[in-house]
Amino acid sequence: GLAYMEGAVIHDQGQEIELKYDKQATDWLLENIQGRPVVLEATVDIYRWGSRVSIITGLPTVLGWDWHEKQQRWAYVHQVDRRRRDVEAAYRTTDGEELATILKRYDVELIYVGALERAYYPPEGIAKFDRLVGDRLVVIYQNPETKIYHVVR
Repeated sequence: GLAYMEGAVIHDQGQEIELKYDKQATDWLLENIQGRPVVLEATVDIYRWGSRVSIITGLPTVLGWDWHEKQQRWAYVHQVDRRRRDVEAAYRTTDGEELATILKRYDVELIYVGALERAYYPPEGIAKFDRLVGDRLVVIYQNPETKIYHVVR
């Protein structure tokens, strides 16, 4: 059912995003990750390409499709909103301590940075992940458009 991703291209935030790189990365996750580690991935508006890692792999994420979460958990709308703010802050911040606080709050083990994250979040926020490699993060997968980092505890 995911074969379409091999040649599909979406347009979001003025960017052209080839889905084959997400397919390669999610295939790798399915083949190599044991257990159910929490994944940090972009959260975007409904009917967009967000939450694709958790949708494809079944791995838990900090926040899935926020409107769906609100519909299913109306009494917890404020918590859903906080999760969205935290996901956005995790990708936007350049401060490693702020990132560490967010990752700890949700027990995040994997950070996904693909073309979608780079389309939605500022380059300086994305660049911090590479700066933290060797200290707090390890790159466990990479292709031309995607990196997956493991959080060092």
